[in-house]
Amino acid sequence: MIAILFIISIIIVSILLNNYLLATIGLLTGMLFLSVVRLKTKTTIDEREQAVREKAANTAYAIFAPTIGIGAFLLLVPSYSGLSVFSKGEFLFLESLGIIFAYLTLFLIAIYAISYFFLNRKYGGGRHEK
Repeated sequence: MIAILFIISIIIVSILLNNYLLATIGLLTGMLFLSVVRLKTKTTIDEREQAVREKAANTAYAIFAPTIGIGAFLLLVPSYSGLSVFSKGEFLFLESLGIIFAYLTLFLIAIYAISYFFLNRKYGGGRHEK
């Protein structure tokens, strides 16, 4: 329910800002999410379904974290080198976007590390085995 509310709010804000590309992508993402959720409620969750979900989450993390990290690097480095148009001040929003990407990357890595630590302890992994 929270994901649907987030997607709806993104669509509303993007329409108010006349960003129709973001609204369209949000609408398509919402439809994809709803179709996946509807499929999930029709079947019971077995070991195969759980394994598929885990692999999908790991793949999403493995793709998203480096991509957003490289994006942050590419947006931050040219503004400090003085060699590109980014350093002239016309594209200061790109530096801000790079900083936001950097924070998001660090936040994602921190969430992964914390959740791995607690889930590893919960399911008996690590040094606490007997």
